[in-house]
Amino acid sequence: MRWIAHAGLAAGRPGGTPTRHTLAGAALRKVDWLEIDVRCVADGTPVLRHDQLLPSHRPLRQADLHEVRHEDPDVLTLDEAAEVLDAGAVPTLVDLKDARDAEAVARWLAARPDPDAWAVCTDDPQALRVARDRAPAVQRWRSLPRVAPGRGEGARRIAACALRSLLPARLERLAAEVGAVALSVDRWAVTPALCAAAHRHGLEVAAWTCNSAAAARRMSACGVDLITTDLVDEMRSSLDPQDGTATGRCEG
Repeated sequence: MRWIAHAGLAAGRPGGTPTRHTLAGAALRKVDWLEIDVRCVADGTPVLRHDQLLPSHRPLRQADLHEVRHEDPDVLTLDEAAEVLDAGAVPTLVDLKDARDAEAVARWLAARPDPDAWAVCTDDPQALRVARDRAPAVQRWRSLPRVAPGRGEGARRIAACALRSLLPARLERLAAEVGAVALSVDRWAVTPALCAAAHRHGLEVAAWTCNSAAAARRMSACGVDLITTDLVDEMRSSLDPQDGTATGRCEG
């Protein structure tokens, strides 16, 4: 099993904002990928932050970097994060939180001297097509299922459960639309049939976000390639240390 450190290991921090310390900590855990949530401020500078609203409830994209840092002093730009990540040589998955930022993030990725160390994911197909056209050397992972912007986790879980039986037959088309090499799938939508279909089409499957031993075991039993988690050490220990496979079952 391979592991993705979720949200720069900062999901519990205000705004979901990772720091240099949390990014470096993820590298020390020897993860296979580090996922970071990225949005743009008013001038188009990409920064690492999950939440769209600042503590004042002002939208991030309506504030410049100085104003953002007045409310969230720890926020890092992608350039600053890359300095930390280069030191640990951890491949990085950019989770694009707002499709309107696709152009700016794709330009940033296109300028990287190490495109094979980066990937971008989102559930918005047009944003992934922008990434494909502007930064073709950077991997694209399609996030599933897609939900309308602004909908919460509850709506996503409902969509995941509703589409669970339908996704396997749609994977080839969904990946081809954006030239995806992998799928980042809500764990509630993951089934053995989905993983088998993905593998038939040469696609890897990353399941998110698994923070319980039972969830990690189910995902491993389903056949996922990667598990996204906030608790890397704990989830690793929940799987068989000899071969990384689950001792439980995956229903569906």
